[in-house]
Amino acid sequence: MRSRDGFTLLELLIVIIIIVLLATLSVALLSVFFRGQGARQGAMIVTQVLAQAKQEAAKTHRYHFIVFSPPNKDGWMEIHKDDPTNPNGIYNGDYDPNTPDPDPVVPDSYTELPRNVAFETSPTWLAISPSGYCGFNPGFKEMQASSFDKVMNGPSPKPVGDIVLRVLNKPYTMCLDIDRASGKIRRNFFINDEP
Repeated sequence: MRSRDGFTLLELLIVIIIIVLLATLSVALLSVFFRGQGARQGAMIVTQVLAQAKQEAAKTHRYHFIVFSPPNKDGWMEIHKDDPTNPNGIYNGDYDPNTPDPDPVVPDSYTELPRNVAFETSPTWLAISPSGYCGFNPGFKEMQASSFDKVMNGPSPKPVGDIVLRVLNKPYTMCLDIDRASGKIRRNFFINDEP
């Protein structure tokens, strides 16, 4: 009887088919896992910028402001400190990161959201007091915690909150509710509007 060395063509073909099937399955599972990660990462970035502004305000004993990019554009935030010559706790800038403001920019505070993630809803600016209290720009209607919970725990949640982040051209949204007293994100909720 002759001994065989190596594999037959059929055995190699079966192994290749199994490898292709496993690779296809793992790609499909990973795509499900990574859906909406940009919106979730954006929420973490907003949380970090809030913490940075609170730290700066407490350190300098002066109001600091987080200025948000316009809705549905590439998302960014920038921290400014209250004008030392006229400290009034109100942001007096023009919301353009390319021009100087009376309320000076904190160095290295310009922060971008992940690619293709934008603010759908946000205040124009957010004030952080030295004690950590948070205030919104005049005219901004704050979302109450009870209203946020009612909408998010209802049968069909819709994008509401003090800050709403959306992945552009995708059905993924992250809704954030800010606690005024602590200047922190009180609640967040991820919405996937895929059919």
